[in-house]
Amino acid sequence: MYETYIKLSANELHNRLTERNLHPSEIERIKGEVLTLKETMRVSRITRTQRKAEWDKVLQPLRYEINNARVGMRYGGEQAPQERTLAFSEYIRIMEKLVAMLDAPYKALDSTPIQIARDKGLPNDGEHWTDWIPARVKDKISLLFADVPVVPRGKRKTPFQRTMLPDQFNKSKTRLLTKTQKEISNLERKIAINPTEARSDKLKQMERAIKIIEALDKNEAVPATWSKLLGKG
Repeated sequence: MYETYIKLSANELHNRLTERNLHPSEIERIKGEVLTLKETMRVSRITRTQRKAEWDKVLQPLRYEINNARVGMRYGGEQAPQERTLAFSEYIRIMEKLVAMLDAPYKALDSTPIQIARDKGLPNDGEHWTDWIPARVKDKISLLFADVPVVPRGKRKTPFQRTMLPDQFNKSKTRLLTKTQKEISNLERKIAINPTEARSDKLKQMERAIKIIEALDKNEAVPATWSKLLGKG
């Protein structure tokens, strides 16, 4: 109804409504509704952007691993052992099946992957794409790769590794460090005012978590909270 008004500034909207010779109370009513609509759209854009970022954290490493697996399957060409072709083809099939399953919620952006994962009871709140693969399926694929002959100076493929893309890793690690250090500062202030054994224990755990975060290997999956590093979240 107010599509043409949404793009106008507050002054432009006021002038446009005034030109229509509307009653002042009607002008204010419309201005209020347009302002509310603009705010609703702004919040919606922010929410969808945040949700897309959460889905990208899951899907980008998954798609990257699919591409890696396709390259791995082509290695050796027609001379590649049958076991190798079978292992990689099944691994790719499982990953592509997951991409297809997550495609609809990713496009809809009605929920975050964590919200859906919690409804499904997935481990680690579904933070990494490997959390979405049932353990029995992982075991089956891992056994297939265990049967693949290793070529001289070759390295056996390890499927379902919890890795992130370099850019994701750097951003997630910095975010988690900053967030945890801020929590530590807040907790230290509380301890200075009212020290308790529980608070002191939590501080020790958080300081331990900081060391773990700093020592994370490059591209290793970074959890959303420090407590998950200690198996408490």
